[in-house]
Amino acid sequence: MEVGHHGSGKHWTKAEKAAREAAAAEIARKEPVKLEPPDWLSKEARRVWRKIVKNAADVNLLDILDENTLAVYCNAVVEYRKCAQELGEDEKKSLDAVKEQQAWARVITSLSDKLGLNPSARARLVKKKAEAQGDDFGNEFD
Repeated sequence: MEVGHHGSGKHWTKAEKAAREAAAAEIARKEPVKLEPPDWLSKEARRVWRKIVKNAADVNLLDILDENTLAVYCNAVVEYRKCAQELGEDEKKSLDAVKEQQAWARVITSLSDKLGLNPSARARLVKKKAEAQGDDFGNEFD
């Protein structure tokens, strides 16, 4: 995540920029974590799982504690795809089928936010870590 660049909408102090960059660097995984999909995931959901875990390997996003949430996310992606395929094949799209697809989309959106699988969630994570490091200038007045 780049901070303090022209056109970003905010003037970053050197301390703010350094804190954000340090927080972003902390996201890099120090030791690899081996995430295992649960037995109940379908083959297709396991493919989604492997792709996400592979793509997130260089970033300290997912942990062992995220396995169940990730499994539900992967299952939701598969169910959403099924709905999309059925709707694409069905000339008379039923309102129930559309609602089901929208429900799966909401699950995917919510869980991707919780897992840090979208840019805004990752930006919030970096911001939170930067704020946790504190502001040395502000600490002088405590």
